[in-house]
Amino acid sequence: MGLIDLFYTQIIPVGLWIVMLGMGLSLTPADIKTVFVMPKAISVGLVGQLILLPLLAFGLAHLLAPTATIAVGAVILAACPGGVTSNAYSFASRADVALSVSLTAVGSFITVFTIPLITFGALAYFLEEGTAPAVPVLEMMYTLAQLTILPVALGMIIRHVWKERARRLIETLRAGTFLFLLILVLAGTLVSFDVLREFFLQTAAIALSLNVLAMAMGFGLGRLFMLTPQQTVAITYEIGVQNISLASLVVLSLLGNEEFFVVTLVYAAVMKLAALSFMYFARNWLAREEAESGDRTEPGAASAALRTPEG
Repeated sequence: MGLIDLFYTQIIPVGLWIVMLGMGLSLTPADIKTVFVMPKAISVGLVGQLILLPLLAFGLAHLLAPTATIAVGAVILAACPGGVTSNAYSFASRADVALSVSLTAVGSFITVFTIPLITFGALAYFLEEGTAPAVPVLEMMYTLAQLTILPVALGMIIRHVWKERARRLIETLRAGTFLFLLILVLAGTLVSFDVLREFFLQTAAIALSLNVLAMAMGFGLGRLFMLTPQQTVAITYEIGVQNISLASLVVLSLLGNEEFFVVTLVYAAVMKLAALSFMYFARNWLAREEAESGDRTEPGAASAALRTPEG
């Protein structure tokens, strides 16, 4: 097995497993109760993530993608919403971290089933019959469950049994997560450099459009359904920031197609610009809202937990 195959089939899954373990360590039963305590916010976020976002990606792929493989890659990327990166942006923006983490956790369970279905639909729609790679639906579901549901559940158990040790481990895994994502993007760029150089300009349009419009859709949904500013910011990140490591696993390890990965590579670069720009707006907006209301309480239970020794 060559170094490239080793990276895509072994290192990426292990890195993703560790990332999801870290998310499980940050979750408590109180956070899971958020699903029932805030049903409107959770429902709006899940509909945006799992239904509206893939539909947006299909539309943008149909209009902007220069090739069928780039179109498929964009839709698969949109089928992988949320992730610890969106949680980190919500935390830094002083948004509702409990909602963000809960959406990521619940979405991770559901996407075990939706990602294979959306992938199959994208391949069938954009690629000619006989040219699309086979979608190993059951294998994909099994692999996704192993790499999402299992480590999240294990992380929650570890936090429950060894609370203080888990609290210290969270920050280590958080730093490791960003390092893993950086290595992932750099290695993927080197491997796919020729394809990336050929299609960067065409792909940048769809990658940037997907990111900006998805964030705008998340923000619009929050305002339309009269969610709190903190909830609106959290949902904006959950819908607008995609799970790069999970998308990489699907297109590289499970489908074995580097051309599908081009959109993810370009997206990884442009997403940071949009997300950081929105963070600047969100922090100022939330600060004004807090000043006007006079309410200085923490925006979410999970953010308070992260700042206390008991967290």
